[in-house]
Amino acid sequence: MVLVLPGLYDSGPAHWQSLWQSQSTTLRVQRVVQQDWAAPRCADWVARLTHVMRESTHDVVLVAHSSACAMVAHWAREAPLECIMRVRGALLVAPSDPLSAVYPSGPTGFAPVPLHTLPFPSTVVASRTDDYVTFAHAEQYAAAWGSRLWDLGDAGHINADAGYGAWPEGWRAVEEMAAAPHGRVAHYADVPALTALIEASVRRLAADYYTDAQIASSLAYVFGVDSSLIHDRSYFVLEQHGVIVAAGGWSDHQTLFGGDRFAHRAEGRLDPATSPARIRACYVHPDHARRGHATRLLGVCSAAAERAGFSRLSLMSTLPGEPLYRALGFVPDAGLDYPMPDGTTLPLIPMSRAMA
Repeated sequence: MVLVLPGLYDSGPAHWQSLWQSQSTTLRVQRVVQQDWAAPRCADWVARLTHVMRESTHDVVLVAHSSACAMVAHWAREAPLECIMRVRGALLVAPSDPLSAVYPSGPTGFAPVPLHTLPFPSTVVASRTDDYVTFAHAEQYAAAWGSRLWDLGDAGHINADAGYGAWPEGWRAVEEMAAAPHGRVAHYADVPALTALIEASVRRLAADYYTDAQIASSLAYVFGVDSSLIHDRSYFVLEQHGVIVAAGGWSDHQTLFGGDRFAHRAEGRLDPATSPARIRACYVHPDHARRGHATRLLGVCSAAAERAGFSRLSLMSTLPGEPLYRALGFVPDAGLDYPMPDGTTLPLIPMSRAMA
């Protein structure tokens, strides 16, 4: 399902948001209707989006224009985790700057716009001739939100007045987002599928980094399903056509890495005031690698840990995972060679970061 989120004054009948709502045949499109379009409180718009999300169990793509982009950034900071998990992507078009001189005086609470990594995939669509935001400021939003930046050049405010009618290119981007996997909490019944996923991920994605002996030993002694994450409902999966293609979780236990078979587990709970939350068990099936699935799972885990009071994250990275985590802001510590019971060692890299 596509949730259309208009900006101030709503989107008129010639606006691409309205045309998508009236003309779509491939996806259901619903407009989130706000009580006040002219002088709203951002908090009211946020509450309305949460209400609409809770009324449905469908996965959604959020399609925001102008001030609604700032609203999405605010919503992502406080939305219930079950709502966050159902967002397959967000198209954030012409994000206006509520601190600019031309921004209307009636709306309240939209500024300052949160510069915080969004916990779902997103694309910022920006113009170089938008009266309501400079391109440099739109770039700043995209970088802070972890969004892909789509530069439309001379496109005004990317609305009907700027010549954007049905905008088929934008709709194709929405369809691509809608085709992303379904996210949900992992269950004990998933253990066989998760075990197969972990083995395929380690054997194939780590083949260029570790020897066959290291891979075999790591699967025997270190990597595997951690049932404590399933028990805590902090293990999440992405499912495509009923098949789990990626999984990852977080924990407030002291154990930093390893599955149930890992010998050196420490199950004491961490204090959010003094310790970082643990990012755990992030695996992607090799046939679905490099599609943003790990980044999406990390976004969900980060949001869940933040809601539990944590302000930092830590993890133990494998060699193939280090470039991704570094790109997501994790800072490596000195690497180590973890000794396994058969005498084989496994090079690993501790990493950490503050919540974005």
